[in-house]
Amino acid sequence: MSEPIADQLENDDLQRFRNDFRRAVLMHRKGRLALFYHLHFPLADPLFGEGKKIVEQLDFRQWLTEPLVEEISRHRVYRDLVAKQERVLRLVQKTLASVAHAPLSPEPLARLLRAMHEFDRIADRLDSGITISLTDIDELTGLLNRAAMQRDLDRARAQARRTGRSFTVAMVDVDHFKKVNDEYGHVFGDVCLETLAERFVESIRPRDQVYRYGGEEFLVLLPDTPLTTAQPVLDRLRRRAYERPVSDGKISIDLFVSVGAAETAGGEEPETVIDRADAALYRAKKTGRNRLELDHGAKEQTPAGKTGDQS
Repeated sequence: MSEPIADQLENDDLQRFRNDFRRAVLMHRKGRLALFYHLHFPLADPLFGEGKKIVEQLDFRQWLTEPLVEEISRHRVYRDLVAKQERVLRLVQKTLASVAHAPLSPEPLARLLRAMHEFDRIADRLDSGITISLTDIDELTGLLNRAAMQRDLDRARAQARRTGRSFTVAMVDVDHFKKVNDEYGHVFGDVCLETLAERFVESIRPRDQVYRYGGEEFLVLLPDTPLTTAQPVLDRLRRRAYERPVSDGKISIDLFVSVGAAETAGGEEPETVIDRADAALYRAKKTGRNRLELDHGAKEQTPAGKTGDQS
């Protein structure tokens, strides 16, 4: 299964790397044609005129023209790709050395083809992960967006139905955020959302996930976690929001968030548990804000007109 790659990078930087990486892989595969042509016709002129040795042509890294971003170079999928690349190069060198003294035999060729297949599999996985990062990441906050959220909720529901272990969904809304935008402008409002997103990620556990739900609203998914276990995590998230002022160097304000959470064992649609968490969020807003409200299973309906009252 593919996963986001370097999702903290700006989209433009990630797009540039993807274009550069795809070109490098194409040149690698072009080098394969030169290799197999040489294996069949060792005395013929080179198939392509790049002026590079066959082994050099096959190393995708030397075709990269953009500086390699550290976050990508440290990612385990990229490191796995480099390992597969090194194996291909070693087998190519052995194969070229063997055909210099005897006709090509099936065994070394089969090993080389298997190594190339593994390289292709990991290269496709890296490219797919970058694509996911470009399509599933909210550009402002760097969090996963609603498309990714829906897939993860469906996965959590299936797991809960399979294991019998419930999970918790929480809705988080920034208190009085409309007033922030009205008084300080939307640019500073964006700074507030970016800062809060970072604080939310810092406050949850590694297996939890935060999503940009829309506007100043966020969703938190806590897999395999009942409400009793989720409560301290979500309360830590709420407190982290106001532990220090949000500042852009000129403006500095305190921000607070309200949180509503609901637990489910997977017997209801994700939209239903979101509605219950949203109803709990409304209660937190109505009873003073900067609070965590839990839904213990009551099917309370959200009052009409709540959207206008939540800010």
